[in-house]
Amino acid sequence: MMEEKLQKGWRVSTIPELISKDGIFSDGDWVESKDQDPNGDVRLIQLADIGDGVYKDKSERFLTSEKASQLRCTYLKSGDILIARMPDPLGRSCIFPLSGKFVTVVDVAIIRPTCNSKWLMYWINTPQFRAEIFKNASGSTRLRISRKNLSQIKFPLPTLPEQQRIVAKLDALFGHLDSLREKLDGIPALLKNFRQQVLTQAVTGELTKEWREGKGLGEWEYIDLQEVADVVDPHPSHRTPPPVIGGIPYISIKDVDSKGRIDFSNSTLVSSKVLEEHIKRYELKEGDLGFGKIGTLGKPFQLPIFKERTYTLSANIILIQPKSNYNPKFLFYYLDSPIINKLLKEGAKATSQPAFGIKKARVFPTPNPSKEEQKEIVSQVDALFSLADKIESQYVSLKAKIDQLPQAILAKAFRGELVSQEVKEYVLEEGEGLMAAEKIGFYKSKK
Repeated sequence: MMEEKLQKGWRVSTIPELISKDGIFSDGDWVESKDQDPNGDVRLIQLADIGDGVYKDKSERFLTSEKASQLRCTYLKSGDILIARMPDPLGRSCIFPLSGKFVTVVDVAIIRPTCNSKWLMYWINTPQFRAEIFKNASGSTRLRISRKNLSQIKFPLPTLPEQQRIVAKLDALFGHLDSLREKLDGIPALLKNFRQQVLTQAVTGELTKEWREGKGLGEWEYIDLQEVADVVDPHPSHRTPPPVIGGIPYISIKDVDSKGRIDFSNSTLVSSKVLEEHIKRYELKEGDLGFGKIGTLGKPFQLPIFKERTYTLSANIILIQPKSNYNPKFLFYYLDSPIINKLLKEGAKATSQPAFGIKKARVFPTPNPSKEEQKEIVSQVDALFSLADKIESQYVSLKAKIDQLPQAILAKAFRGELVSQEVKEYVLEEGEGLMAAEKIGFYKSKK
């Protein structure tokens, strides 16, 4: 059946048919912990070193030459193909790039073929070959593929010139992808730095410097935080209530995600009596903020308001309630700024976990621009953060596409469908990524 679909000059083959008398198709060696020696001169290559088309170079295990000789280990050569016979993913392969004294573990198969090694490595990593590996895998808790079953998988083998042509085209495409990945990997740090710079400029007046010109607003004054907000200890006993099945959420800073959203589903539950005590102590209103004071310091987040109080606040949170003469969102941005993080680092107690006293929080030096300027700052920060969110969304989407591309490229290449149109598609994808990176770089340099 496979023979009928072959291109001219191609033939059906298996891995053993590509091994000459000087070649190798074998498992690695059974090297136990007791055989290893951190001072040994032979490095033991492990599953963690085998990436999907990439040698990862992660492990640091060794044994002596004497032990390797005693165990009759097979030494690796630069250019050998290594196949991981265990997940994840099962059957991934890479070219071993190093020279010297190296052996590998029994869960890695070694191939030293007569064909183009890189062509065979690419083929082993295709979805088509990976599907055959899964068909022939065994194991109930953790899948593995035996070398015997690997040896029975049939595949189409092109002529050597065709192998070289395919490898050249794949190398060029994967080179583009590596370059794009490198640029994309820098975007999260760029976005984080961008947001931090925006907040610093916002709460020091730099962001609205031009906007203030000609308005006669004068210099900002700094006052204590307690003059613009009530700073409340929601659970002054500081004793954690016992958990109760089916009780009331007792919100801790650990329940707040990186976007400032509260995950009520995993919070500790306490008795309704705790809620009754909290209701007597404080009333929540729109704009109120939570702020970490033990463990995770700072990390302000908006407290949701419901028709009825359905949650309590733990002792590791400070409740901050902006007064009517202060913009709640401007206060949120100030408490989230690098300026406050610096104060927290300088004032934290060095106990088993970082802690910051509520008395110190009440006297945070707090900028007090006019209400009009607070509103303008919030508007500008919102616009810039919206831009950052949009670029982050593009980054996440593009990264997901890029992560899927290697398998799509390999599938097309070995179906003989990787022609100029596909190359153009991938270049277009690259263009999207570069545009996203350049946007944030432009706005960063603009400020």
